[in-house]
Amino acid sequence: MAENERLSFLTKVMRFDWSLLIVAVALSAFGIVVVYSATYSSESQDFRNAAFSQSVWLLLGLAAFFALSFVDYRIWVKWGWLFFLASLPALVIVLVVGQTVNGAKSWLRFGPISIEPADFTKVGFVLLGAWWLNQAKNRGLLFAAPLVLAMILPTILVLKQPALGSAGVFLPLCFAILFVGGLKMRYVLLGVVGLLAVLAYAYVGVGKLGWDIPGLKPYQMNRIRTFFDPTLDPLGAGWTINQSLIAIGSGGMSGKGYLKGTQNMLGFLPKNISYTDFIFSVIGEEWGFLGGAAVIAGECLLLLLCLRIAFGAREPSGRALAVGIATILFTHIFVNVGMTIKVVPITGIPLPFISYGGTFLISCLAGLGLVESVWIHRKAEDAHLRGT
Repeated sequence: MAENERLSFLTKVMRFDWSLLIVAVALSAFGIVVVYSATYSSESQDFRNAAFSQSVWLLLGLAAFFALSFVDYRIWVKWGWLFFLASLPALVIVLVVGQTVNGAKSWLRFGPISIEPADFTKVGFVLLGAWWLNQAKNRGLLFAAPLVLAMILPTILVLKQPALGSAGVFLPLCFAILFVGGLKMRYVLLGVVGLLAVLAYAYVGVGKLGWDIPGLKPYQMNRIRTFFDPTLDPLGAGWTINQSLIAIGSGGMSGKGYLKGTQNMLGFLPKNISYTDFIFSVIGEEWGFLGGAAVIAGECLLLLLCLRIAFGAREPSGRALAVGIATILFTHIFVNVGMTIKVVPITGIPLPFISYGGTFLISCLAGLGLVESVWIHRKAEDAHLRGT
């Protein structure tokens, strides 16, 4: 630790993994371009200002990225439990005085600024998991139980909003941290069996037999049912997914052209979600298969860079940090793209670095800052071992 603390700023810059930052900024810049396309024809001034606002959020996110990356990640991990606990009161407050957007009371409003606390709680949970790896000696149930219990609390609070998409991120995130932390394989297999049971219940019980899922509101159940059969309510719950499929399908191989997406411009794809949860539909219509594939490739490259840093980490906590942030990004990417092409039910979840949303963009860049810190200080340790 002392060696790392004496590292000069210039030395840290020289050991920086610039590829991680370049890919993230490139995706974010393209996201601003697409956000403008999705909102420029709107009658709402707030919508028309979205691209500019996203540019400001990007600058703030980059500040968070650098602030976190140049500090030894072990300092953040040391206080990981505190960061997680500090994020929970906001999840309670938002249920009382939060702003409702698209049916979910998920936002805290401060003048012109809206903040979604759940995004920071995800990063806080990753720090908690990394901290717990340093505390726990056993890798059995005594290792898993506290982290699982810690996962349940924010999941319940986020479901109360209700924000099903964000709540669904905590389960795979917890599983990934436990897996990379060395949880005994029999418990890993038990978790896989439990997940398969949940999917079977959803497919057979909800999709085929019409059962309800306890705790979900009627409109959420309608979204899930129309996933299995969009013809159930084509002008209601099934409208968005049908218009999304039309938008992406009409884009063909190379798209209709920038600012020429008629499904979006004419409002068939709802304006209030085309620049957030359904921005991939705008990409598919205007940029076609090639544009959509390029975005997915960029996101996958970012995941691979995170995993490369994870595999090179010298400590379990560093590995957990990198894998945890990668899991947050992967879950968002898979669910967001999947719901626009009818692979998963519509849950309302943004596409990392592309969708409009300041809190989410800052949390993603802050998470990458933690990953970058793992790389910088791992490189520092290697240099120290070589005597350089």
